[in-house]
Amino acid sequence: MPRRPVTARLAAACLPVIAASAALAQPVGITYPRQGTVCDSAGQVCYDSYGPSVAITGEYFGQRAASQLSRNLSQSNSRDFRLSSGQACSVARRTCWNDGWSATRVATGLTQHLFGGSGGGGMRPGQAQVSRDRGLCSLSRAGQRVFDGSCQLKQVMQGGQSRYEVRLENGNRYVFEQQGSGFLIRDGFGGSWPVTFVDHGNTGIFRFGDYKLVATQQNALRPPANRDAALGNALGNLLNSLFQ
Repeated sequence: MPRRPVTARLAAACLPVIAASAALAQPVGITYPRQGTVCDSAGQVCYDSYGPSVAITGEYFGQRAASQLSRNLSQSNSRDFRLSSGQACSVARRTCWNDGWSATRVATGLTQHLFGGSGGGGMRPGQAQVSRDRGLCSLSRAGQRVFDGSCQLKQVMQGGQSRYEVRLENGNRYVFEQQGSGFLIRDGFGGSWPVTFVDHGNTGIFRFGDYKLVATQQNALRPPANRDAALGNALGNLLNSLFQ
C-alpha cells in the first residue's frame, strides 16, 4: 500500500488540534448566521449593519425576543451595540472593536462581516456614510390613509447625526434631519416642524403635524430562507474564531 508523504500525515495529525483551538476561540453564544448578521444568544438579539434588528431577531429567537427588542429600541435613538463577548460596534463609524468602547483594537473580521470593510478606527472626519434600500411605506393624515405602496429609503450618517430620506412611489419626498436627540422636517417655505421618531429596527415611524409616515425596509419583508440559515449557522460556528 503506498504511503502518504510525511507532510500529508503531519497535516492530518494537526487537524484535530487546529479544530479544537478554533472552537476554544469562539465567543460563547455569538453566531454569524449569514453575511452581514451577528446574533447574541445571551441577550437574544441579532444585529446587522443598521444595528439591532427586530426582524432578524424574530427570525432566530422568536416573536417574544423581537417584541422585547422593539420596546427597548423605542426608548433609545442610539444604534450602537455591545456583544456579550465584550466586542462593541458603532453603526455611525461602521467599525467594531475587540476591547469594547475603549476602541483601540479593531475587530477586523467582525467589521468586515457586518459592514463590508476592514475598519481602521472609523470614518474620516466629515465623511458621510450613506445606506439605501427599497421599502414599503404608508402615509396617513389625520388618521386617513393617503398613500400605501413602494418607496425608496436612504439614511445618511455624519458626525454622529442621522438624516432619513423617504421618497414615495408618487414622487413625494420627505427628509427628516436629526437635531441633537430629536428630528425635524422642513417645509417648502423655510419653516421646520418637530418630528417624533420611533425606531422599530427595520421599521421607522415618523409623526409630524397631523401626519404619520411608516417606512419598512424591504429586506425585512423577505421570508427566512431556512436552508440557507441552517447552512450559515454551520459555517458561522466554524468561522467564529475569525471574528476576533
